[in-house]
This record gives sequence, C-alpha cells and structure tokens, in this order.
Amino acid sequence: MEIDPQPADLPQQMLEALSPLLSLIRTARSISPGKLGILHTLATEGRASATRIRQAIGVSQQAISLTTKELEGLGLIERHRDEADRRKLWFQLTDAGRQKLDQEIQLGRTALLQAMGENLSDEDCSLIRSALPALKKINAAVRP
Repeated sequence: MEIDPQPADLPQQMLEALSPLLSLIRTARSISPGKLGILHTLATEGRASATRIRQAIGVSQQAISLTTKELEGLGLIERHRDEADRRKLWFQLTDAGRQKLDQEIQLGRTALLQAMGENLSDEDCSLIRSALPALKKINAAVRP
C-alpha cells in the first residue's frame, strides 16, 4: 500500500493498513481482547483495582466485574481485599494467568510473523523497522 504524504489522509491510511493486522492477531488468539487487556494490565502493574483496570482498557465497570469473575474462575487471576480498607479489592495474575498471557502474545506474534514472512521482502521489513520509533511515540502519547 502506497502512503499518501497528505497529513489529513494519514490517519485513515494508518487505520486501513493496521486494521487487518489487528484482526489477524485477534483471530489467532483464544481469548477476547478485554480478557487479554486485563491480564496485560495485571502483568504490567503487578496488582490493580477494578477501577484501574477499567481505566487501562476502557470498558465499563460491569464488564470488568463479569470478566474478572470469569478469569478468577479459570484460575488466571486472584482477588485480594486491601489490608487497610477491606472494601477495596485488588486483582493480580496467578502463575497460570501469566502463562496464558505469554501464550496469547505468542499466538499473535506467530500469526503476524507468518503473514510478514509470506508477504514482505527484506526491503519491506526495513521500511517497517524505520517506522517503529514513530509508532512508539504515538503509543506513548495515547497510553493511559
């Protein structure tokens, strides 16, 4: 796909280029993006409240409540009451949750690597590598 240098069109072109890749990765994974978001947040932060998880992945409190119960039932996360404020709950990954997160990340990577290997030349890969610093700047600016 040839990228038009017009700044107004660039966001649309990025969406058109990235959307199929995101779909490819989601399809390769065995759990929903919301569940994966919760596992990733807990892996990154060590422990988190339902409010913090909601802020990190941008879903409703009800969705967090239902999904954390499901993940807890699967043995992927644990909940603990705060020692100082017994009304507050903390969630954290179990060893099984960390393994599941690693497995899901690997499934996405494998699907992407296979698509790249089947479709990209060495020159194409170099172009992508040169764009990564700019994409990381965007990620840093939008990350909660």
